Amino acid sequence: MKPTQRDIVVLIHGLGRSPRSLLALRFWLWRAGYKVISVSYPSRRVTVQTAVDQWLKPALAKLRLTKGTRVHFVTHSLGGILFRAWAENRDPSFPLGRTVMLGPPNQGSEVLAELGHSPWLRRLLGPVIHELGVDETSTPRRLGAVPPGTGVIMGNKPVISLFRDLLGPESDGIVTVAGGWVAGQADFMVTQADHTFMMWRPRVLRAVERFLKEGAFISHTEWAMADSLSPASS
Repeated sequence: MKPTQRDIVVLIHGLGRSPRSLLALRFWLWRAGYKVISVSYPSRRVTVQTAVDQWLKPALAKLRLTKGTRVHFVTHSLGGILFRAWAENRDPSFPLGRTVMLGPPNQGSEVLAELGHSPWLRRLLGPVIHELGVDETSTPRRLGAVPPGTGVIMGNKPVISLFRDLLGPESDGIVTVAGGWVAGQADFMVTQADHTFMMWRPRVLRAVERFLKEGAFISHTEWAMADSLSPASS
C-alpha cells in the first residue's frame, strides 16, 4: 500500500534519548512520502502512563487529520511500551495504521531489573526502572496484545557485551531477541544490529518503510523466491 501525503508517521524515542536519536528515520520516511512527527517526553522523570497522558496523547490530539488519513507509529525501545499503553485504551475511531517497534522490551528488561538494585542508577533512570522488570507485574507484561499491523525488529549483534552473561547470546546488548516477542504481532525480524544504533542501519530503515507500506518485512516476491528454493518445493 503506497503512502499518500495524508499519511503520518509518529516517532517515539526510548529511555534517556531524544527525538534526535531518530533523525535518520525521520528523514528516510519523509523521503518516502510520509509526514513525520516526533514525540518528545522526559523518559527519565516519568512513569509510562504519565508519559502517555501528558506527552503522547496531547501530541496526537494536535495532529491535523483529514479524511483518509492513517497514522502510523515507529518506536524505539521504551517508546514501544508507551505505544502499547496508549493503544490499549485508544479511541476506536482513531485512524491507526501500522506500527514498527525497534528493540522493544515487550517481556520486560533483565538489564533494568538488574540495574534497579543500585540506588544511584534508580535515581538516574527514573521511575520506569521499576516498571520494566521481567516479573508478571511489570508494565510490559500486563499490557495486552498489540494492535493488528504491528511488526517488531530486534537486533542480535551488540557492540558492547557487558550484559552478555545476563542476556545470553541472542540479544542486542540491552534486550534479548525473545524479549521482543509480543502477542498479536504481524511480523518479526531479527537483524545484525545493536540496541543503541539499530535505527541508523540502512537495512532497518528499508525494513521499516516496507512494513509501513506492505505490512511485512519481506515482500511477497521475496517470499515466493524463498519458497521456490526450499527443499520442500523441489
